[in-house]
Amino acid sequence: MSARKNACSWLFVTLIVLAGVSLGRGPSASSTAPKRDTQTPLRQAGEPTGASRCVVCHASEVEGYSRSAMAHSLRRAGREPDGSVSAHGTTVTIRSSPTGYWQRWENGGDKSDYRIDYVIGSGTHASGYLVDIGRHLFQSPVAYYKSRQSYDLAPGYETQPDPDFTRPVAEGCVLCHSGSEQHISGTLNEYRSPVFPEEAITCERCHGPAEKHLADPRPGTIVNPAKLEPAARDSICEQCHLFGAARVLNPGKQFSDFTPGQRLEDTFTTYRDAMPAGSPAAAFKVISHVEQLALSGCARNSGGRLWCGTCHDPHNTPAQPVQFYRARCLSCHTTSFSGSHPSENSDCLGCHMPRRDAKDGGHSAFTDHRIQRRPQTESDLPSAAGISAWRDPPSDLQQRNLGIAYIDSGMQRHSAPFIVQGYRILAEVQQQFTTDSDFFNWIGEALLLGKQPSEAKFAYERALQLDPNSALNEASVASAYAQDGDINAAIAHLKRAVALDPLSLPAAGPLIALYREQGRNAEAAELSNQIKVALNQSSDTDQTAATLSLGDSPKKAEEVFKNIQTLKGVPSGELIPAMQFISSSLGVGCSFCHGQDHFDKDDKKPKQTARAMMRMMSALNASSFDGRREVTCYSCHRGARIPAATPMVDTGTEVPRNPDAAKSESELQTLSNTLPTAGELIEHYIQGVGGASAIGNISSRVETGTATFNGESAVAEVFTELPEKRTFVRRLKTGDTISTFDGQTGWFGIAGRPTREMHVLYVQAARIEADLHFPLHVRQAFPELRVEYPEKIGDRQVYVLIGIRQDKRTAKLYFDEQSGLLVRLVLYADSPLGLDPAQIDFADYRDVDGVRVPFNVTSSQPGRRLTFQVDDVRQNVPIDDSKFAKPFSNGPGAH
Repeated sequence: MSARKNACSWLFVTLIVLAGVSLGRGPSASSTAPKRDTQTPLRQAGEPTGASRCVVCHASEVEGYSRSAMAHSLRRAGREPDGSVSAHGTTVTIRSSPTGYWQRWENGGDKSDYRIDYVIGSGTHASGYLVDIGRHLFQSPVAYYKSRQSYDLAPGYETQPDPDFTRPVAEGCVLCHSGSEQHISGTLNEYRSPVFPEEAITCERCHGPAEKHLADPRPGTIVNPAKLEPAARDSICEQCHLFGAARVLNPGKQFSDFTPGQRLEDTFTTYRDAMPAGSPAAAFKVISHVEQLALSGCARNSGGRLWCGTCHDPHNTPAQPVQFYRARCLSCHTTSFSGSHPSENSDCLGCHMPRRDAKDGGHSAFTDHRIQRRPQTESDLPSAAGISAWRDPPSDLQQRNLGIAYIDSGMQRHSAPFIVQGYRILAEVQQQFTTDSDFFNWIGEALLLGKQPSEAKFAYERALQLDPNSALNEASVASAYAQDGDINAAIAHLKRAVALDPLSLPAAGPLIALYREQGRNAEAAELSNQIKVALNQSSDTDQTAATLSLGDSPKKAEEVFKNIQTLKGVPSGELIPAMQFISSSLGVGCSFCHGQDHFDKDDKKPKQTARAMMRMMSALNASSFDGRREVTCYSCHRGARIPAATPMVDTGTEVPRNPDAAKSESELQTLSNTLPTAGELIEHYIQGVGGASAIGNISSRVETGTATFNGESAVAEVFTELPEKRTFVRRLKTGDTISTFDGQTGWFGIAGRPTREMHVLYVQAARIEADLHFPLHVRQAFPELRVEYPEKIGDRQVYVLIGIRQDKRTAKLYFDEQSGLLVRLVLYADSPLGLDPAQIDFADYRDVDGVRVPFNVTSSQPGRRLTFQVDDVRQNVPIDDSKFAKPFSNGPGAH
C-alpha cells in the first residue's frame, strides 16, 4: 500500500504545475470498483468524439474552446525543443529526430534512450513528459518551463539522488489532463490500448455525455453548469481544481464515475485542512484554487452567486485580460473608491490577485485566488489543525470516508495521532463495510504503520479476497508478511503480483531485495534483468533512429540480394518472409520459381509470372482499395498453383462460415458479458501450469523424443535455458538438422547446406518457446490483449485471446476452458505481400517437478508440419553454452 502512495505523491505535484489539475492517490485509487472490460473500447473506432460532435451547432464555442489551455492539456509528442539537464550525477539529453522526440538518460556508465509518447500540460506554465513502456506509463524526470525557455528537473525530482524514468503514472494522475483514459484496475500504471481514446479534455468534461443531446438537441438534454444548483455547479470545477488534504472514493466508485450534473460527493469526498478559528489563510497551494476563492470576502459575501464561471469562460479566452477582469470586478464594485485607491483603469488583479511562487509548484507561479484587500503574511499549517469535509458525503459514508481521510492525511504529515484517529473511526463502523476492499486496505495500512503486522495481514488478506486479481493488493499483503518475518509468504505474494503485472515496480523492487536477502542471487539477477530490459526497450529503437538521423538506413533488398526487380526498396529482412508467403499461398516450394543454388537467375517462367502477379496486386490495391493490402496471392490461389476459375457445384455440404454469423445480436451481447477477462484467462493459465512459484523455479529443460516431419521420423532433442535460449536437434541419417535461438538471433543448420538466419516469424515463435516462464510473461510479450468469442478445437471448448506486440505483430492464443492450459498459439508474420501464419499446438500435458509440460507439440505452416512427441523431460539441469551457438555451416557457399 505504501508503494502506491509514494509512486503518486511527487507525480501529483508535477502534474499540478503542468496544467493546474489532478486527481486521486493512495489505496482509493485502486478502488473496489467493478472491473471495467479491459478488451472493449470505450468508443467504437471512427465514432466522433469530444468537440467534433459539438462543432456543427456550436461552432463559435468550439472554436473559442480550442484556444483554451484545457483543450491542450495532453497531446502526442512532436518536435520539441532540444536541451539537456544535469543533476545529482545524472544527465538527460533531449533531442527531436525524424523518428520521434527522444530523451537520453545517463548516469555513470549506464545509458538508456526513451522515446517520449505524450506531452502533458498545456505549456502555459510548463510541459511534462510521459513514456509508454509496454502499456505502462512512466514520467520523465525533466520538464520544460516556459517562463525560463529551458528544461529543468520536474517538481519532486529536485532532491531525488538518482532522477530516472521509473516513476509510475497512476490513473488519478492523468484523469484531469485527458479526455478519457483506459487504466487497468488492480494495477498502478498499466493501461489498455489506446491509453487515451481522447487525449485532451473535451466538451463532455463540463457538459456531460452528449448522446442524449445528440438524439434530442434541445437545452434540457445537456448540462449547462451555470443553471445547476450551487453544489452541482461548483462540482464541475472542483473535480480538478479542488484537491484539499485528501480525496476519498465512495465504495465501488472510480474518479472517472463523476458525471456533470451530480455532486462530487456522489462519487468521492474531498477533505480540507480545518484551520483554527481566527488563524490566517493557509500557505498557498497551486491546486487549491477553489479553497482560495472560498476564503475571499467576495465569495463569502455573494450568497453563493460568485463561482468560477463568474470570471472564467472556457469558450472565450479574453484577448485583453486586464480590461476583461477589471470589468468583472466593477460589475459588483460600483461605489466610489477612496482617493488613495488607483483609478478605475488600473489592473485589479495585479494588486488583489497577484501571481506568486507556488508552495508546491516547482519553478512556476500562479494566480492567487483569495482576492485579498491587502497582502497578508502566509503562515504554515498549525500542528493542531484537523481536517473536515468540503461537503459531507451521504450520512452512511461519513465515518468511513473521514477515517480513511485521517489515515491518508496522517501519512502525508507523518502524524501518528492522525493515523490512530483514522483507525479508531474505521474500527467503529467495520461491520457496515465487510465487502469493501478499500476499507480493509486502509485498515491494513494503519496497522502496518503501527507495527502490528499480524493484524495487518488479516486486513490485507480480506482486501485481497474481495479483489483477488489486484497486483497492488498482492504487494500490500506481502509487505505485512515481510514485516512479520515470513519472507517465503511475502515472496509468494510478490511473485503473483509480478505475474499479474510484470512491470509492477512496487512489487518487483521488494521481490528482488528479498531474493538477495535469502541468497537467491540468480533469481534476483534474472528478475532485475527482465525489468531493466523492459524499461529500456526503447533503446534499440533509438539506435536505429540515430542511424537514420545521420542519413543512413537499413539495407534494401536489392543491396543484399541479386536481381531484385518488383520488390526493390523493401527492407532486406522482409524479402524471405515475402517469398515464404508466396510459397504458403500457392502450396509450392522454392524450386517452383527458382533454380537450385541459382536463385538470382530468370530461367523459369513461373518467376516471371510471379513478378507480373505482384505488379497486378499492387495496382489493384492502389486503384480499388486506397493502397490498403486487400488483394494478396492467397485471395485467388487458396493453396493451389492454379486458381479455380469455375464455381463448384453444390454438393449439399454446408460451406464453413463464421461461427458467430448465426448468433443474434442479443446472443453475442450476452456472450460478451460472460466472457472472462484477459487477466482471468492468464491467471487460470498460470494456475493450470502449476502456479507462479513453481513456474518461477524452472531455469532449464532438456527434452528427448521423436520428431516427425512430413512423414519422416527421427530422434530429437530440445535444450531450453533461461533467459530465452533454445535449440532443437533432429538426428537424421544424412546429418543433424538444427534450429538454435540464443535470445537475440536464430539460425537454421541443415547438413550439406549453408547456415541461414531465422526470419521474423521463426524468431517470434522461438522467443516464446524459449521462455520457460512464458505463462508469467504473456502481458509482457503482448502489451495489448483482447478476448475474442470462444471456439472449439476438436471437441474441446477454448477461449481465444488476441495478443498484439509492441511492434504491432499479432498472435492468437487458445486456452482450454476447463484446465486453462494453452492448447494452440497462432503467430502472424507480416511481409510486403501479406500475413504468413504459423501454428503451434500443445497437447498431452503431464506433471514434471510441479509444472505441467506438453508432451506433444505440433508446429504447422502451410505445406509443412512437424510433430515432437516427448519421451523424457529433465529440468534444472546444467546445459553447456555451446548448445546455443550458431550451427556450423558446411554446405555450398559456407563461410
